[in-house]
Amino acid sequence: MKKRFSRGLLAFCLVLILAVGAFAADGSVTLLTLNDIHSHIYPYTISQTVNGEKVKVEVGGLARASTVIHKEKGQDPGNVFALEMGDINEGPLFFFFKGLAEIRALNLAGIDVGTLGNHEFDLGPSVLEDVMRYARFPFTVANLHTKLSIFQNLYHPYVIKEAANGLRVGFFGLIAPELASVTSGSRDFTVGQDLVAEAKRMVSLLQKEDCDVIVAMTHTGIYADRAIAESVKGIHIITGGHTHTLLETPEIVTGPDGWKTMITQAGSMGRYIGVANVSVKNGALDTDNSKWEARELVASIPLDRRISILVNPFQQKLDEQLSEPIGMMNQDADATKAAVRQREAGIGNFIADALRWNGQTQIGLMNGGSIRGDKVYPAGEVSYKTLYELLPYGNTLIRFTLTGEQIRDILEISGSALIKEGEEYDGNLRTPSGGFLQVSGLKVTYDLSRKPAIINNDGERISVGERVVDVQVENSDGTWSPLESASIYTITTNDWVGLGGDKYYVFKMAAPTAYDTHLGDVESLAQYIRHMGGVTFQEEGRIVIENK
Repeated sequence: MKKRFSRGLLAFCLVLILAVGAFAADGSVTLLTLNDIHSHIYPYTISQTVNGEKVKVEVGGLARASTVIHKEKGQDPGNVFALEMGDINEGPLFFFFKGLAEIRALNLAGIDVGTLGNHEFDLGPSVLEDVMRYARFPFTVANLHTKLSIFQNLYHPYVIKEAANGLRVGFFGLIAPELASVTSGSRDFTVGQDLVAEAKRMVSLLQKEDCDVIVAMTHTGIYADRAIAESVKGIHIITGGHTHTLLETPEIVTGPDGWKTMITQAGSMGRYIGVANVSVKNGALDTDNSKWEARELVASIPLDRRISILVNPFQQKLDEQLSEPIGMMNQDADATKAAVRQREAGIGNFIADALRWNGQTQIGLMNGGSIRGDKVYPAGEVSYKTLYELLPYGNTLIRFTLTGEQIRDILEISGSALIKEGEEYDGNLRTPSGGFLQVSGLKVTYDLSRKPAIINNDGERISVGERVVDVQVENSDGTWSPLESASIYTITTNDWVGLGGDKYYVFKMAAPTAYDTHLGDVESLAQYIRHMGGVTFQEEGRIVIENK
């Protein structure tokens, strides 16, 4: 009898412990998310159609984001966490002030945890170190590794926060495996390629830390986020960036053993702030009570005066430095990603011509990903500000001497960035879209029905590719001749491509022929504009794409 009672008591205690454990895991936290700001810390105007008419409206800015953050934190003290998912930096503001304006504004806005995007590396490790040391919040990146001692304790595999309601919230960051292919400043870093394995490892560690809510902060893109959610049990929410995806409703993905994970992403350029209410019940995501909103930072949201006072002097100084006019542009210039990364673009032709002219070579090559702005620039006066928006990375020009066969291989890499409609594209095995080349001195025909070149994230060629079906080279007299495999040609490109960025392994192999001019791409473009008496361009059939 006594024995039976002891067993019953033991069973009761176990039930009680489990019940208490389950009860302790119940509750909710709010996550406020920013991603892919790209130095858009100031309000800016966009065109919208209102009552059938196009009007200019003001949106965005960290001063508005800060207002939202502090209001939400004030309404539920200790249970609201503000997160930043990488690509804080880009463009002239970053180039001139080395990330100081952006990080100081994020500090004041009340960011609690951050992760890194690829653009944080654009100006090299020393600038990245300074930015991270200035941050008043921790960074987490689980799959980023370096032997540089200066980064010891500057970022962590995971971060744990205690909510006021008793929930332990575990955050871990993931960065895109293709980091080395999209920024030159990451050469001292390696990235864990298996995102699923990295996520499983972090979940296991955070579960051992008794975390009630597990948050993946990713800069890997929406497709990678979905793959992680489908394969990993234990993550309650993946909030990400990199692909600039605007999710107006959350994606609920079912993974192993029926586990539910919420996926969110709040657009880009500081136009939206994500508001995620993450509710957990019995250790799992409570999908009925978990909510998501991508809240547009519209003009009716007041500006946080403290942020405005902090950042406005930076803009004033930048405007002073960049206001010098260089010349006139005779037509609108389409510098959108859809133009410079997928087809021949007039502005791409002009920039490639500038490289060729400054380098005094037969051929000029410019990767579309180094042409930024992502907008249509209206005809009119061109200043240094415009040029730094177009070419924000501070690249220099490099000259090469290459064979025709090497040039064809380079063009095959460029052609692998093009995606045929309905085709499966794996960015780990092809050059990113930004690797597509605008050309000068060449006419290239691609056939997208043919096999693309396959290159892994280590820049190793797996297969050459068959998409390049015709290449013509311009002669000194303006006539054209077929590219000859054994002939020697001179080429100018930027140092990003020339050092193997965007998986251009051919240039790395041809390093002995390289000559760095040390001429910056912005100044080279300014010199060419003055030489030409302005900006005049057209699409000339330099790039033909068949069977799209």
